[in-house]
Amino acid sequence: MMQPGAYLLAAAADIRLAFFDIDGTLLDSHGQIHPHLYAAIASLKSKGIKTAIASGRPYFAARFLVDELGINDAGMFYTGAHLFEPRSQHTLLEVSLLVADALAVVQAAQTLDLYVEVYTPSGFYLQEQTEISRVHAAHLRVNPELDDLAAVAMRGSVSKLLVGVNRVTQGDKISILEKQFPQLIFARAYLAAYPDWQFASVISGAATKRRAFDFLLHHHQLKPHQIIAFGDAESDMDFLQMAGIGVAMGNANANIRAVADWVTKTADEAGVAYALEQLFPA
Repeated sequence: MMQPGAYLLAAAADIRLAFFDIDGTLLDSHGQIHPHLYAAIASLKSKGIKTAIASGRPYFAARFLVDELGINDAGMFYTGAHLFEPRSQHTLLEVSLLVADALAVVQAAQTLDLYVEVYTPSGFYLQEQTEISRVHAAHLRVNPELDDLAAVAMRGSVSKLLVGVNRVTQGDKISILEKQFPQLIFARAYLAAYPDWQFASVISGAATKRRAFDFLLHHHQLKPHQIIAFGDAESDMDFLQMAGIGVAMGNANANIRAVADWVTKTADEAGVAYALEQLFPA
């Protein structure tokens, strides 16, 4: 593990806002908060640096982090489809999927025998419980509702779809699905406890990371060089590249580490806490 160089330490002096991914970043491979994070986040906030979530999760599945770690400034949820300020409980921007798109993706994914979850602003839905759904619900700390997913999609207000596949037994079916819907964004992610599985958050093509990043910069009245971002998955790459300092977790894939300015320890080793201690010493 290389310590940050003089350039990064100098850049850290300008930081005024930190964006944190959740799974594989703030949470370890078991979906838990490392004890070292509490003091590290508190120390960062004591320096006047804002803290915000930038995740594919909905706010209702991130609320426990807001409450426990105090990460409550305006940030990004649903991979860019929902920009929200936890402190004031105010939605800044919401971009839902068109009903026709949501329904078509659900039906195509079911035809391909993909795992599917449907998310609305207030909850998420499954067709039936499976081993993966139980693990995912435990990580989200929110229980799903069982319903016909096509019917849920037709009711509207779908913020995000989540599709998943066991690539060892089923192959890269997510890429097959993605080619059918070039107008939508497919943001890939993984469950650390199930490395054979790949997931993709499917959101409106209007909900780009660039739009989310620029919108939040304007809201916070900051410049890119004043931002630090932490992440571990393909869906985090844009924020890592757009921020003044992009920090990849040690558990990130090689292509993610390659675009980061620095690579910290793994989430299981409290990599976020380690990076904050190195870049923003007491």
